[in-house]
Amino acid sequence: IEAVTGVPLSRQKLIHKGKQIAIGGFGLPALGVSSGGKIMLLGRQDNPQNDALILKINKVKTDAEQIKVKVTDLDGQLQGIKNGYMPDDLKAEALSKIHKQCIGCVEQSMKHLEFLDSLQSSDEGIRSLKKSTVLFIQSMLDECDKMMEKL
Repeated sequence: IEAVTGVPLSRQKLIHKGKQIAIGGFGLPALGVSSGGKIMLLGRQDNPQNDALILKINKVKTDAEQIKVKVTDLDGQLQGIKNGYMPDDLKAEALSKIHKQCIGCVEQSMKHLEFLDSLQSSDEGIRSLKKSTVLFIQSMLDECDKMMEKL
């Protein structure tokens, strides 16, 4: 099957009559597949370039999720200050720190968007992963904008 499809054995999943059949040195008749029977192959071909792109995009997504946690924390700090949980003489300094950290989050996010923009692929799965990551980062940037307006 690998020779015909290009899908390596380790990435193959064979389905016959709605059930997965074991792969591993057995002929198809020994697995219950009769002559003329239909099997479905699930899997994908090796593509090191695509695998590398997926790893890069997932790394950006992980970094963006960490930035999102920081933005959420900053918003909580801002809400605490706005709700009067900090003495007035410390508010200006705290707001300045929140502002600087928010700008840092925006700059990191913009670098991630630029990096994602530099990645090119015609593979639909990679383009979809890239798009969802971009949308995640853009929604986080919207949150940063809203927080900056509160400052």
